[in-house]
Amino acid sequence: MKITFKTLAIATSLCTALVLSPVSFAGCDNSGNQGGQGKGYHQSSEKRLAKMTRKLDLTESQQAEIKVLHADAKAQKIALTPAKQAYRQQVKTLMSADSFDEQAFIELQASNQDVSAAMALIKAKTMFAVKGVLTEEQLVKFNTMKHKGKKSRK
Repeated sequence: MKITFKTLAIATSLCTALVLSPVSFAGCDNSGNQGGQGKGYHQSSEKRLAKMTRKLDLTESQQAEIKVLHADAKAQKIALTPAKQAYRQQVKTLMSADSFDEQAFIELQASNQDVSAAMALIKAKTMFAVKGVLTEEQLVKFNTMKHKGKKSRK
């Protein structure tokens, strides 16, 4: 039984690849960040506030007011969580059925409109309140920041 160097090299390479592949994925972050840059669409409120502070040169009092506004919005959103979870569960149930019931899905969507509208209202009120905290110069800069962000996401 003669084992050639080529056969031995191939076998060793395959074994190494199989053994090391789980190690290479161990450090992967499956948080949905694209390009491995660590910048996802969603940022924590601390990171968002730090960026606003740096870019807009916010004062301590402005930072405190914005923190309170975001905390209030978060509390209001958390109050809507049970309704969102119930909706997701109902959608999951509809999707796991043998046949798709279009009318049931339309009714489910219609029944969830109040929760979606409440979430949008919370977001709009918070954004309006944050803009009220900013000075005129900061507001102009803030609007250009938002415009640049929308351009880069397209």
